[in-house]
Amino acid sequence: MPFGMISRKQSASSALLFGTALALFSAAQAAPIPTEPAQDNSGVTIIQGSDAVAWQPAPAMFPHGTKIAILTGDTTKPGPFTLRVMMPAGSFIPPHTHNLDEMLTVISGNIQHFVGQNIDTTQQRALGPGGFVHLPVNVPHAIKAGRQGAVLQVSGTGPFSMAYVNPQDDPRNTGR
Repeated sequence: MPFGMISRKQSASSALLFGTALALFSAAQAAPIPTEPAQDNSGVTIIQGSDAVAWQPAPAMFPHGTKIAILTGDTTKPGPFTLRVMMPAGSFIPPHTHNLDEMLTVISGNIQHFVGQNIDTTQQRALGPGGFVHLPVNVPHAIKAGRQGAVLQVSGTGPFSMAYVNPQDDPRNTGR
């Protein structure tokens, strides 16, 4: 048989394998998703919807009016964490860095994301819901919330710290 040709037996076998894989994938997708923490305290975290997120005022290193919710983990200790940041409309987090790789996803609203030590529109990106940024450790960046504000989800491996490129931009030094 010429190279690249398959027999009817191989074709039928491939079709059967594909059909089985598709059926297993469909069954896995239809399986119920747990809605309660595991009874054995295995460390499972489940938040059923945005109305179950526990918001609190953000630490003083964030602009006034910003709220934060720790979804899982402890940002002060080694280990994975996920948090959400609710930025008021038009709020701005000046150029800063983190001591860890940061994964940022826009949950709602819109932001302008800047990469670099200065605000430079050539390095500016508009991000809407579902927008994603991975920032390696110590990459300077800044964020400006859109007219409706924004909710961002941030994941990383703690402990988490944040340092402003220009210390005068730190709200703790400006009275927020």
